[in-house]
Amino acid sequence: MSNTLSAKRINFSNENKLSLSFLVLIIILVYIIRSKFSMIPFERDEGAYGYYGKLLLEGKIPYKDFYEQKFPGNFYFFALMVSLFGDTVKGLHLGFTYLNIITIVFIYFTAKKLFSPTSGVISAITFAIVSLTPNLSGFTIQSEHGVAFFSSLGFLLYAYANSVKKWYMYLFMGVAFSCAFMVKTSGMFLVLWGGLILIINFFFDKQKKYIDLFKTIGFYSAGVFSVIGILFLIIYLKGAFHEMLFWTFEIPKNYVSKVPFEEGKKYFGYTKDAILMNYKFLWYHAILAVGLIFIKSINFKTKLFALTLAFFSSMMIVPGFYFYGHYWIQLIPGLSILAGLSFHCIISLFKSFKLDSPYIKYIYLSLFCILTYSHLNKLSAYYFHPNYERILRSVYGNNPFPESMEVANWINANSKPEDEIVLMGSEPQVYFYTKKHCPSRHAYFAAIVDNIPQHKEWQREFVKDVEKAKPKYFVFYNHGISLFVQPNTDKYVFDWANKYLTDYYQIVGIVDMVPGVHATYAWREQLNGFKTQAQEQIYIYERKADILNK
Repeated sequence: MSNTLSAKRINFSNENKLSLSFLVLIIILVYIIRSKFSMIPFERDEGAYGYYGKLLLEGKIPYKDFYEQKFPGNFYFFALMVSLFGDTVKGLHLGFTYLNIITIVFIYFTAKKLFSPTSGVISAITFAIVSLTPNLSGFTIQSEHGVAFFSSLGFLLYAYANSVKKWYMYLFMGVAFSCAFMVKTSGMFLVLWGGLILIINFFFDKQKKYIDLFKTIGFYSAGVFSVIGILFLIIYLKGAFHEMLFWTFEIPKNYVSKVPFEEGKKYFGYTKDAILMNYKFLWYHAILAVGLIFIKSINFKTKLFALTLAFFSSMMIVPGFYFYGHYWIQLIPGLSILAGLSFHCIISLFKSFKLDSPYIKYIYLSLFCILTYSHLNKLSAYYFHPNYERILRSVYGNNPFPESMEVANWINANSKPEDEIVLMGSEPQVYFYTKKHCPSRHAYFAAIVDNIPQHKEWQREFVKDVEKAKPKYFVFYNHGISLFVQPNTDKYVFDWANKYLTDYYQIVGIVDMVPGVHATYAWREQLNGFKTQAQEQIYIYERKADILNK
């Protein structure tokens, strides 16, 4: 008997050592790959979040001095990232690289605790690779990466609370899921999952005491509401609580029912096909767990865990029926844990057939790694030699994201720190790149040309702010997606801009964006005789020297 126990300890110890070695290799690989994307330009949401985080650190008030349809956790999360890693593109990409690596570690230890060390490796590899998928914006600093980080921490705390059963585990589990909710509203589904899975677990306890259930849910709820309460209290003390309710509850009503269900199904199909392309093995392997849990050797508690995790994780991409690629980042932690469960179920199946050799798990892991290596080799150009413009075009079409960084670079080279700029176009990343402030709280231009009752008032507010600031540079995006003008909206701001630019500004740069072709840039003297060919351009205006201060 003692020899058998000793052998099991040795095998367990060897598996742990091997799995930790794999984890280190995964971390190194992810760091190498993500460092290749350290200067890839931001898309507009990334730029907005980075810019708002910077404004928050400067003492600006959320929902008053700037706004977004997100809860305050989003702003404070990005403010933390900016404070830790700086207000540069490279700095934030580095910060999110570390964030991604820590998330991988959380996923590994979660699956290890719930299933086995080798399951932890399978889950860690799944998250590491799938979270880099280009068509779900894996290379970005989207807020969904923050949701993935906090939700993974919540899963880890659940895994340990499941065995330790300490009150503080449930408390911090609630804190983690609530942070995910405060970063992005869809995190609400994980808050619900956390409460439900604790109730489910209670009914599988051999010694059930309902007082323990009330305590468990009480501590979990205390964790959830403490985060919400603290953030709401901060906003209240800043005098912006009413404004927060307007932007996070009233405005979203305009978008929730905007996409019909049938149209949403089409969006889901398009996005799903784009995301799964080249990544099918990793997705199918993880999803396989939902079928494998019904084998006889898997207990009913694990079955419910898998089904609820799959359902609530999937629900995170559903609200609004938009199914944008970056929404899918949020479900990868759940997907990755299911990948570890797939391994656990298959090994259990082998054991049920009396095939319980310890070598089976290593053969399985080897095959999984070979397929992963094959995937990395097939997409080596993307992972190890990324062409930024080609990637951005592939993922975001003809959106002016590469061009916005070039425009910002030119402004930086031709302006003083005190010079101000303004954009007509929804590219707030330019404010981040140039370290300059939008003279108005309406840095996201699309809001003032949207079908919102207040948009007429906002247009006039924007005009007054710009006229008061007299910015040196005025950047106009003649680009349908960037302007995003909705039908039947007021054209006041455009009529004003035509006259204002004619009276006070002169063109100093044009970016001609021909679809499928590298954009053409013309600056100052190069504008003589320059003719545009595309339907979409970026115009850079400079305030006339003789009326600079008028």
